[in-house]
Amino acid sequence: MSQPRVIPLAAAHGSQPLTAVIDIGSNSVRMVVFSGTGRAPVPIFNERTLCGLGRSLNATGRLDPHGVETALKHLARFAALTKAMDVSTKEVLATEAVRAAADGDAFVAEAEVALGAPITILDGETEAEASALGVVSGIPDADGIMGDLGGGSLEVVALDRGVPGARATLPLGSLRLREDVQGATDKARKLVDAALKQVDWLGEIRGRTFYPVGGAWRAFASVHMGHYDYPLHIIDQYSLSRAEALSLLTLVSGLSLRSLAKIPRVPKARLATLPTAAVVMERLISLVRPARIVFSANGLREGWLYRRLPMACRAEDPLIAGCSDYAARTSRFRFPSEALSDWITPLFPNQSPRQARLLYAAAILSDIGWRDHPDYRAQDMFSRVLHLPVTGLDHAERVILAFAVSASYGGGRRGPAHGLVRPLINDRELDFAMNLGRALRFARTLSGGAMEMLHVTQLELTPTHVVLRLPKGASYLVSDTTARRFSVLAQGLHRRARVVA
Repeated sequence: MSQPRVIPLAAAHGSQPLTAVIDIGSNSVRMVVFSGTGRAPVPIFNERTLCGLGRSLNATGRLDPHGVETALKHLARFAALTKAMDVSTKEVLATEAVRAAADGDAFVAEAEVALGAPITILDGETEAEASALGVVSGIPDADGIMGDLGGGSLEVVALDRGVPGARATLPLGSLRLREDVQGATDKARKLVDAALKQVDWLGEIRGRTFYPVGGAWRAFASVHMGHYDYPLHIIDQYSLSRAEALSLLTLVSGLSLRSLAKIPRVPKARLATLPTAAVVMERLISLVRPARIVFSANGLREGWLYRRLPMACRAEDPLIAGCSDYAARTSRFRFPSEALSDWITPLFPNQSPRQARLLYAAAILSDIGWRDHPDYRAQDMFSRVLHLPVTGLDHAERVILAFAVSASYGGGRRGPAHGLVRPLINDRELDFAMNLGRALRFARTLSGGAMEMLHVTQLELTPTHVVLRLPKGASYLVSDTTARRFSVLAQGLHRRARVVA
């Protein structure tokens, strides 16, 4: 029997190169493989193991022997995987445990052999900056403070409308602190307060937004979602008020591990470090008093790639870049999205900057469902867009975009998944989404999906009508189906349809 042909993963993703970022942390070792090197690289593989390299660091000054053995084993696996995937670039980063341990250099030497790649040991300042840039890569206007809690250290960085400022690295990692206090919560609070007191600029950012990063802190978002049966299980830009966060953290820090394990969506692998992670966040929030807590799915790995981009590429909108990349892989035609959005924009004369951005994103995604069965396109598009692996939008914006693209395939206000997330947006936002979807549906029907057909036509909004202007004598461009969808669009805008040819 002949051997099956193995297609390298890079080939399966077309011409997009693959980059692996391997993060050797104090508690975990993780590899994420990204497709693409631009503004919105797509994670296509993500694996981590909790090695506990920094478990005995405070007591011995050295890496944990069992953690070293486990880490080297998994790094060898990562080396084999990157070869099989035809990964073109490997970025390997080591953080607090490795840089602080007396045997850190010896471990790095062994790890480089196992990986077949050099390892960069990040100093605290560089680690903090990379984590902050990870937040900025997905939330460009982030303003307040980023906190990245690892197993060995806490990095805090001030953010001024997306620009990282003052920063500090503190020995408050969840694994390290747990070893220090041995479950004594009061002792943990005192240690955290003493360390935070040394960061004199924290008082300058009171009342703004706090952006938590790191697996242990992201787990709190999952816990809160599970407790309140939140309908959209996406960590990125999940938001809590200060009061909601403090209530959750007080609960978590006071529970036994057995009680914590009973809470829905608590990551079992992180149970042991959650109480100390809760203490660190609670003390930081109590000091900084942020108005909101907004969780970020991006962190060190994404920030490391982002910081290497040219400034012009950094300035691109992550939502638009991510949608453009996705559409380029899935749409029928190379629809000029800007021309399409310009064509329907006259129907939305008083749109806000937020609506203009969502309109453009919806135009980009307006042709991604063509391969799906016609009877299921609307519901499939709703789910696909709602869970699209892009950043740069909050949860309400995800829902608006999902309703709009679904409506562009004939979807309505109700559906199997619609009712669950409908409470995340208001009536005005839903009306905007539905009308946007109807406009995109009409454009696609009129043009057959070929943008050239729209170049000779024009939409106009009057107080009483939606007007479609055609070339003289070209009324044949409007079929029965086109006329029907034009009428539906006009009705949604509380006007009558009129064709001028």
